[in-house]
Amino acid sequence: AQYNAAHDHMDFNATLIYESKGEKEGECALGFTPSEMTDIVFEELSSTGLIKSFSNLIYFFGHGGSSTNNPYFAGYNCGACSGRPSSVNARLFAIMANRKDVRTNLCAKGISIPSITHFIGGYHDTTKDTFYYFDENEIDNTLVKKHDQNKIKFEDALHLNAKERARQFELSNIRRSPKKVHQSVIKRSMSLFEPRPEYNHSNNSLYIVGNRALTKNLFLDQRAFLSSYNYCNDENGKLLENILNSGTGVCGGINLEYYFSSVDNQKLGAGSKLPQNVVGLYAVANGVKGDLRPGLPWQMIDVHEPIRMLTIVENTPELVLKVLKRNPETFRWYKKGWMKLAVIHPVSKKISIWKGEEFIPYIPIQKYLRTTNNLEELLESSSSNINVHLLNK
Repeated sequence: AQYNAAHDHMDFNATLIYESKGEKEGECALGFTPSEMTDIVFEELSSTGLIKSFSNLIYFFGHGGSSTNNPYFAGYNCGACSGRPSSVNARLFAIMANRKDVRTNLCAKGISIPSITHFIGGYHDTTKDTFYYFDENEIDNTLVKKHDQNKIKFEDALHLNAKERARQFELSNIRRSPKKVHQSVIKRSMSLFEPRPEYNHSNNSLYIVGNRALTKNLFLDQRAFLSSYNYCNDENGKLLENILNSGTGVCGGINLEYYFSSVDNQKLGAGSKLPQNVVGLYAVANGVKGDLRPGLPWQMIDVHEPIRMLTIVENTPELVLKVLKRNPETFRWYKKGWMKLAVIHPVSKKISIWKGEEFIPYIPIQKYLRTTNNLEELLESSSSNINVHLLNK
């Protein structure tokens, strides 16, 4: 069986003890009260815009990675979870969102979730491109068939995602069906001689905050972090403030980690990972040399194109600027030029970019989008970066 660090954080079959009983460990309270659970679920649903028109099944996935030959293991897990898999977060959120007392409290706050709606926590192993679903025994019998149908659709999507990633793997033959390519990707993740288990963060360049209609049917070549946000629910920018305060540091940190490691891999990166020794589970050193390496190894960034992250926010320039001025530490990323910033007006759709000390109108260089009717053909066309395409169904 393949070793998976997600089980280090949580036994998938264990029962979670999460409700507060008034106990403390030092100064920290253990568990969550129903009020705290309500706040957590309310903020997540509000910030993503999921406050009405609920489907019967809603999936909430955490992520992580599995690898046999990779001392940078935590780099493929969740940065917001201190390098651990976010499996337990996803599972716990679904449990909270399914509680009757939490839903009653949510209704008082303006979010009414139908009784038939069921949240399912899941885990996405991004190295193997596999899904694991938690607490499936809790799904109502009337929804089991629909869940099974969804799993088949998800599996098809995982096959395609594996094929999209595999075009950067030199030893992979991607001119095969997505399912066969996926099988080879899973074998690759378990290979002792494979120093490049995945390239999931390579070529990251976009952080898009807005309604998912902005990116619907767009092929972005796995270069974008997508953060769902509905400006209609956020008159004063409080939800956007929370998103940018957390997402800017996470996405910007990942981008600069790759950027500097690519610009000068020997001094700012970590050189080859093949002779590296792991030091105390917090750093690496090359061979017998004692210096701890500050960045990423060549085998993680050799296909990376070092450009600064571009954050794109769907809202008015005035509100975005107001939010950033309330948060100087977040604003500093953009004022100092470590990240670029653009705003799409939600009504006019006009784009403004932050330059100097103000937002100025952006005039597109490209007047049209390339289109494709065949995603697999597009994936097979190049092992290098591919331009943004509009996918015609």
